Amino acid sequence: MKQVRGQKVFLSDAVLSSLIYTHYGLTVQSIERVLAIPKVHTDQGIFGFKNANELNDLPFVAHCIEWMKQNHFSFIPSVLPCHNGQVYFEHENELYYMEEWAKGKDILFADLSLCERIGAALAHFHHAAEGAVPPSDSSRMEYGSRVHKLNGVYQDIQKWKTEYKPVPEWTFEPWMLDVLETRCRLAYSYIHRLEEEHGEVKGALCHGSLHQRNILLDGDQKIYFIDVESLVFAERPYDLASFIHYYAPSYNWKPAVIHRFIKGYQEHSVQSLSFNEWKFLFSFLAFPRRVESWCYRHFGSQTPSESTYFKLLGILVHDQPKESLFTQFHPETLESSFHLFYEMVKGRMG
Repeated sequence: MKQVRGQKVFLSDAVLSSLIYTHYGLTVQSIERVLAIPKVHTDQGIFGFKNANELNDLPFVAHCIEWMKQNHFSFIPSVLPCHNGQVYFEHENELYYMEEWAKGKDILFADLSLCERIGAALAHFHHAAEGAVPPSDSSRMEYGSRVHKLNGVYQDIQKWKTEYKPVPEWTFEPWMLDVLETRCRLAYSYIHRLEEEHGEVKGALCHGSLHQRNILLDGDQKIYFIDVESLVFAERPYDLASFIHYYAPSYNWKPAVIHRFIKGYQEHSVQSLSFNEWKFLFSFLAFPRRVESWCYRHFGSQTPSESTYFKLLGILVHDQPKESLFTQFHPETLESSFHLFYEMVKGRMG
C-alpha cells in the first residue's frame, strides 16, 4: 500500500503566500503550523498546504474524493485545483498541493455510541467509493494479495531469524522476532484456505489509515474522515480492523467496542459482512499494516537504528493485550464463536 509519510512543508510564510497567490489566485491572511503542515487562512477559506513528492498518483486520489462526493459522501476534504487544472505544482524540485481544511477535533477516545456512529460513517464511505478502482498494477491495489503477501512476510521473518546477529543494546530483538513469526502465522491461518472463495469477500476502496488523528468530530457532531491520501483498494475488513486496532486498546480489548462498531457498519452497509470477511478481519487484526511496515524498517533494513528498534518494540508491546481476542476467536474455533459474536453485533445480547 502507498504510505504517505513525507507531507510536511518547511517553506517560509513569505514563500508560501507567493506560491499560493501564483498557483491558486488566493490571498493569504495568516498561516499556522499543525504538525509541520501549514494551515493557511485565505480570502476564500482555510486550506492545508502539503508536500506531494510521495503522491505521484494524486490525480487519482483527487478523482476518488470527488467521486465519493458526487455519491453523497461529503465528509472528506477536496483537493484544490491549480489555475492550470492540475492538482499539484512544482517548486524547487518539490511537488505541493492544497486541500480543504476540515474543521473539527481529533477523536482521541470514542465511547460505544460514537464507535457505532463511526461504523455507520465508514459503511457510507465504502458505498460512496464503489466504482473507484485503481489500476491493477498500482501500489494501491491490494485486493486478493493478502495470502501471498503474508507468506512472503513469513519467509522473510524466517530469514531474519536464521541470519540474526545479536546487538547487546537491543536485548528484546529475539522476542520481537518470535512475536512477529507467531502473529504472521496466525494471520495466515485465518485466511489461507479462502483463495477459491475470495468472491465472498467484497473489495472496497478503503481509507487506509483510520487512526485517531484522521477521524474528526465537528461542532454539529458530524464525523469527517481526513488524510485520505493513503487510499487502498483491499478487502473491506481492512478499514474495520484499522479502526479497531487503534480504538479497542482503550477498552482493554473487550469485545464490546468491536460489537458496537461493526453493528453500526452492518446496519448501514448495503451488503452484510460474510463469514469469510470476518476471517479477514481477524487476519488484519493479527498482523496489522503498521506491524508489517515497521518490521521491514527495522529487520529488513541494512542499517537498522535505535529509533526503529524502539518504535517496533513499542508497537509489539502495545499489541500484546490483543492476545485475549485471538484466544476467544481462534481460527480453529472461529466458526462456533462467530455465531455468538454475530448475535451480539445484531444487538440481541450485551
